[in-house]
Amino acid sequence: MLKYLLLILSLCFASASAIQAKTRIVFWHSMGGQLGVILNHLVKEFNDSQHQYVVDAIYKGQYAESLTSTVAAFHAHKAPDLVQVFEVGTATMLSSKAAIVPVYRLMKDNNIPLSSQQFFPAIGGYYSNTKGQLMAFPFNSSSPVLYYNKEAFRMAGLNPNKPPKTWPQLEADSKQLLKAGYQCGFTTAWPSWIQLEVFSAWHNKPFATQGNGLLGNNPRVKFNYPLLVKHIATLGRWQKEHIFEYGGQESNAIALFETGVCPMITDSSGALASLSKTVKFPLAVGYLPYWPADGVPQNTSIGGAALWVMAGHSKHEYKGIAEFLQFLAKAKIQAYWSEKTGYLPVTMAAYNYIKNQGYYQRHPNQEIAIKELNHKPPTRYSKGIRLGNYSLIRKINSSAIEAVMSQQMTAKQALDKAVKEDNLLLEQFHLSIQ
Repeated sequence: MLKYLLLILSLCFASASAIQAKTRIVFWHSMGGQLGVILNHLVKEFNDSQHQYVVDAIYKGQYAESLTSTVAAFHAHKAPDLVQVFEVGTATMLSSKAAIVPVYRLMKDNNIPLSSQQFFPAIGGYYSNTKGQLMAFPFNSSSPVLYYNKEAFRMAGLNPNKPPKTWPQLEADSKQLLKAGYQCGFTTAWPSWIQLEVFSAWHNKPFATQGNGLLGNNPRVKFNYPLLVKHIATLGRWQKEHIFEYGGQESNAIALFETGVCPMITDSSGALASLSKTVKFPLAVGYLPYWPADGVPQNTSIGGAALWVMAGHSKHEYKGIAEFLQFLAKAKIQAYWSEKTGYLPVTMAAYNYIKNQGYYQRHPNQEIAIKELNHKPPTRYSKGIRLGNYSLIRKINSSAIEAVMSQQMTAKQALDKAVKEDNLLLEQFHLSIQ
């Protein structure tokens, strides 16, 4: 009996030693709910695929909370190995050179091939430095699209397979929907992101100097140009006529769409998975509308987040991180993530893999955002926006739109005021990183 007991104990100790021998990779993320379930599935698949590393995925709250926690942890010398940061925090991460390990360097040091060229240009370019070297790993990327209620289109005598392509067409369709008894034509989630930032990229207009901040560290915003002033003024007029219904600064407007009040909404492509489950009507996706002009539309820019490697860890941990990123870049893994969540496949190989499987023929709604993002090769105005104090800038810009919708200011007054306040924040950020 004693021999058996000693044998069992020795096996237990051996098993424990094997577990302890695995290098732990601490990964902070902001994927809650069903997104977190899907992410944990991928992490488990990686952990089960090898015996050297254990990725410990920890939910750290929403994007802004996670970024704040990361900054505090770094200063306390307790930073995670890997952290998910939304695109709003990109300039902050890039300015913190001592806090990060560039992904291109990590992969090179561990002899794992990975470059910005493997990603879609509008995605890889956004997370690269001016030399085209990948600074972070693009993970969950999205772009705004037009969602619409096909049943509402039928009720209004509109073709349910032909969503409006331009803003004038959207106005005309909205008037038809109002005649059919609907309370409004359309609404928008994330108005600052979609109606200011992506609007500028889609129309190939500069949002800020220095290539929207991608080509320098001291940009200034300049989005109070005539076309954007006209667009926001038009939204204000449409608000009075019930063609448009303002739903708030963030994603609250989605309730207006889900309940059938507004049969159209501009929202992130990342909302597709949840909308497909929550709406009670046939859901379809169209391109983001545009104002007709020569060369328009251009291409949309991305939202979402990337994975950043934090400094101050061991070679063994960095080897594990590199292998985990290599795993996430695999076409099959990207395909699973994209199909289950609605986010874009970030690599061209993954997109081709999904397409060759016939997935987009069966699910055409999920290909619209990819086609928008790659509608044309990105220009210096359509690669994205990278600004310091970005979260505060978005709040100012959201408040500017709200002031127009509530008839407190004209579009020109609101955007001029926002530009002035934004540039003060940019100046403060530039001074802080010197």
